Amino acid sequence: MRYLSLFLTLLLVLFGAVMAQDKVLNAGLDVDAGTMDPRLARDTSAARIQELVYNGLVSLDPELVPQPELAESWNFTSPTTLVVQLRPGVVFHNGQPFTAEDVVYTFTTLLEEDFGAPRRSLYTPITNVEALDELTVQFNLSQPYAPLLQYLDIGIVPNEAAAALGADFGDNPVGTGPFRLVNWEKGNRIELEAFDEYFKGRPNIDKINISVIPDNNVRLIALESGDLDLIHSPVPPQDLERLVQEDKFAVSQTTALGYTYLNLNLADPILSDVRVRKALAYLSDRNALSEVIFFGMDQPGKSFLLPNTFYYSDEVTEYSYDPERGKALLTEAGWVDNDGDGIREKDGQPLQLELTTNIDPNRQQVLEFLQGEWLDAGIDASVRVYEWPSYIGDVIAGDYQVGLIGWLLLTDPDRATFLQFHTEGGNNYGSYANNTVNELLEQGRAETDPNKRKEIYTEVAQIITDEVPYIFLLYQGYVVIHDKNLEGFVVHPAGSWKSLETATLN
Repeated sequence: MRYLSLFLTLLLVLFGAVMAQDKVLNAGLDVDAGTMDPRLARDTSAARIQELVYNGLVSLDPELVPQPELAESWNFTSPTTLVVQLRPGVVFHNGQPFTAEDVVYTFTTLLEEDFGAPRRSLYTPITNVEALDELTVQFNLSQPYAPLLQYLDIGIVPNEAAAALGADFGDNPVGTGPFRLVNWEKGNRIELEAFDEYFKGRPNIDKINISVIPDNNVRLIALESGDLDLIHSPVPPQDLERLVQEDKFAVSQTTALGYTYLNLNLADPILSDVRVRKALAYLSDRNALSEVIFFGMDQPGKSFLLPNTFYYSDEVTEYSYDPERGKALLTEAGWVDNDGDGIREKDGQPLQLELTTNIDPNRQQVLEFLQGEWLDAGIDASVRVYEWPSYIGDVIAGDYQVGLIGWLLLTDPDRATFLQFHTEGGNNYGSYANNTVNELLEQGRAETDPNKRKEIYTEVAQIITDEVPYIFLLYQGYVVIHDKNLEGFVVHPAGSWKSLETATLN
């Protein structure tokens, strides 16, 4: 009996040790977050971190309907006045209570031109934000603003800590969210742990370790070997059918709120000619890209109006693959092959274009495919692929000709257009300018009738198609692959990871 008792005691100790182990989720991302300050974020990795470390006043559910977060309720007391009642009893990771002053500080700094928020122009209809009392804020607007509630999902920062840290706050984030940052090895690893005092209740997952692995194939191998539990788009599309058959993984696909496009730099002397830009559009076989490189995971693109959304329209003209028409436009623009070497020239200058993107095997394949198609038309196209921080830095600085990028999180047509195509848009990298488009975009955000808004954005889409600052290559699919031991993860068309606050890891 004594040995049996010792044996049972040992079993209980071992069982207790197993039960006491932290539940650690290992996830993989393709690029690192540029900053963890939600006001300065410009990439989707930063958005993932924001959802876990911070809360907005609202969050967007899978149907993109705003749901209460730090806001308990809200009411438009006039078309230009929004009063928000805040949730009581919320604390930041540093123990400071959340109050109306934090909301005022977040949006006031976001709107300051010198602060340099990339998405500032999404919030410029806000004249000011004022604290009516400790748990009530009022947003005063210069005009009715249709997408305002959707944009209140941005993470709220603590005014005292953010002001004290200044530019260093992005490396030392403090939020109210379900997880807090414990370590960040830039370009390599992000470590989060559950916040015990989270106002919705402590998460079931104790820790989230995020590895930054730029190569899609390497990231998938890490998942299959058990080093990772969760990855998502971009993923190698040729492996999806096989992965769906494996019992170990849950594979989910949906239409993403985003597109992949060629950003054409209109400040470039060659690309300033709309005939050249149209020629490139006719020379780009979207159907082949969809079928050959993405195995149908991403669909051929047409405009910024996304399929399966209310604002999508078939009325917008599209560029079908027509190499002969593309060649004719290049000739019309004065680019001809006079010396018979296969490359067009104009005024003694060869028609040379550099296509660039970040390290991503699928994107590199896209550019190499286009390189071949364009070469057949007499364009000497080169391809350069390099690290995301350097690449996006060059694009922001206007130091590029043709850049392959993707937009995600396009929860409203205003979010898909104002930053990108308005003269004062924070992400108008290619220097596109059209006063009519400016006026229409300003009308679109002020119009509250959805049907009238659809008419406005359809007109904008047609103008953009005609002037070709972007070549819309693909509508993105969104794929999530995770170990089946992760339960309760909700696939979201915006690529949200927010459901990790309630998910379980068995």
